[in-house]
Amino acid sequence: MTEKETNLLAVFEDRIHELMKICDGRKRRIGELETLCGDKDLQIREAKQTIASLQSKYANMLAARSLAENKDGFGDVRKRVDKLVREVETCIELLKE
Repeated sequence: MTEKETNLLAVFEDRIHELMKICDGRKRRIGELETLCGDKDLQIREAKQTIASLQSKYANMLAARSLAENKDGFGDVRKRVDKLVREVETCIELLKE
């Protein structure tokens, strides 16, 4: 091999090593981003559960408020409570199956 070819081979090897370092860095970054994405997904699921819980509490609060403010609306509240009880009973029946 000539000196020129040897120099070209050395430059090629150096560039390959640099490319491998860049590739390894990108792989690490991808791993970090995947971890971050998983953490964000978990936070979103927790936030959705919190929202659902708060919506349920809000609906119950509205029913209680309506009962407290308007004695004539007692029938509406009673219907809502009966509906909720039926939904719970349906869920229990589905769980038994």
